[in-house]
Amino acid sequence: MVRRFLIGLVLSVVAVARLAVADPEEPYIGLAYGEIGLHQFGQQTTQRPGMVLARFGDDLSPLFGVEAHLAMGANSATVSSGGVSESYRLYSLVSAFAKPQIKFHSFSIYGLAGLAQWRTRLNEPGLAHIWSTDHSGAFGAGVQVPFTTSGKWVFDASYVRLHSSASYAIAGVNYRFP
Repeated sequence: MVRRFLIGLVLSVVAVARLAVADPEEPYIGLAYGEIGLHQFGQQTTQRPGMVLARFGDDLSPLFGVEAHLAMGANSATVSSGGVSESYRLYSLVSAFAKPQIKFHSFSIYGLAGLAQWRTRLNEPGLAHIWSTDHSGAFGAGVQVPFTTSGKWVFDASYVRLHSSASYAIAGVNYRFP
């Protein structure tokens, strides 16, 4: 099951890259910071570990684009259970999306639908690290607002739901190539 998912994810990322190179309408790269809510290992917490995310995409037409996310954890969140404090951290996240969008004069809104895989680490005092890898379909929405007259620099904020117990929200800056 995991092997099939990884093959699908790799093929999706290759398709995104191939489409972006084959017909570059408006390719872009971006850097964002966000928080991911993970309820793994049977734990729940209101704290959300931070992450740094690189965004790669291409608007293939005014109504459709593709996008990929690569992220790594930036800080840990603390989980307290029975007087013991544990910390968990996002180790990595990879996702690939189809991106339907509507462009307006001064901004655009978009949806995201695709696949994601992420890996986390739980640190328990006095015990070895516990690693967990998960994957699922992913969907979300976002908004892009250019903040230069040329439209090359764009503020981008989005929310992505991974499955019933995980999601992430990110905000950052994209650079659109001419």
